[in-house]
Amino acid sequence: MSGEHIRILDSPPAGGGSDGVRRFLFGGAEIHREGKEVRAVLHMDLHTEGWVGIPHGGIGMAAIADLATMLDSYPRDEAALYPLSAEFRLGGASVRTGERVLVRVFPEDGGAGGIITAEKDAPPYMTASLAFSKDEPERRDVFASYMPGRLADMAGGLVDMPSYRNCFVCGVARCHPGLRRRFHLYESGRTGKVVIARAGFEPEDRQSFYLFQENGIVHPVALIALLDEVVGWGGFLVAKSGGVTVRIGYTFYRPVSAMEKIVAFGRGEKVKGRGSRLLFWASGGAATVREDGSLEPVVAVSAQYFGVPELTEQMKAHLVPEDLTARLFAIAGFD
Repeated sequence: MSGEHIRILDSPPAGGGSDGVRRFLFGGAEIHREGKEVRAVLHMDLHTEGWVGIPHGGIGMAAIADLATMLDSYPRDEAALYPLSAEFRLGGASVRTGERVLVRVFPEDGGAGGIITAEKDAPPYMTASLAFSKDEPERRDVFASYMPGRLADMAGGLVDMPSYRNCFVCGVARCHPGLRRRFHLYESGRTGKVVIARAGFEPEDRQSFYLFQENGIVHPVALIALLDEVVGWGGFLVAKSGGVTVRIGYTFYRPVSAMEKIVAFGRGEKVKGRGSRLLFWASGGAATVREDGSLEPVVAVSAQYFGVPELTEQMKAHLVPEDLTARLFAIAGFD
């Protein structure tokens, strides 16, 4: 392959340095520039796992977002970048843990595009469109309709949720670097069932969630993957089904400092069909905690998922601990 390339050297993944997260994502791969395009091979090994045997969708999305920052056309001025809206579509080709994929990003009018393919002639595993300085008011307004005004509004009443052992987001004891987030269910008459996850409230978060930062700013992989999962959990509670992401959109309103406390939210919105034809929609977002305890929305999310009965059975078999799994399934309305 001709063109300029940058070697990302093998070293322990993740960390606060300028290339730490990029090493986690791409390992020892070379990042190539071909004309206006940037591309790299991504090895979806166990460090990327979400569902058992399936890479976490947030990894591919973050790889596109990361490479996009290397485009000559990517804005360096925050005023020209935010709000940053990113739309991802999945489902053309399936990818399993252990496979390699090619990530390509390229400039588009007013933003950037991205595509991930598993094989040369296969349909894409993921496509993306990033729009600079573009808001999505409906996405923002739905999230604002149930986001608490203050952290204290959620005091008490949180129900602990189970997790996977090796998930990049919720695997709290996995051997690879990960976000290690714990999820909780919050419910009220005003909001309905809302799933939340927090970061920055415990000292050990510095060695998990906040490892994924660059120059003091939380890297997109942490926010993208966390929100994909928390919103998916919200959808599970209304759909009563595990699922895979069909499309998901994020609107980022500003950079998030690695010194800020973050609360992520996800809520199921709508269900259509059943069984192998089940689709469900969910919303969510992330907010930072101001010094006075009020919450500032910094990301808004909307997503659509395809229900997969086999993943529901996987959840029953692999989520831990068993008592939290049984309680969550009962809350979701399983017999």
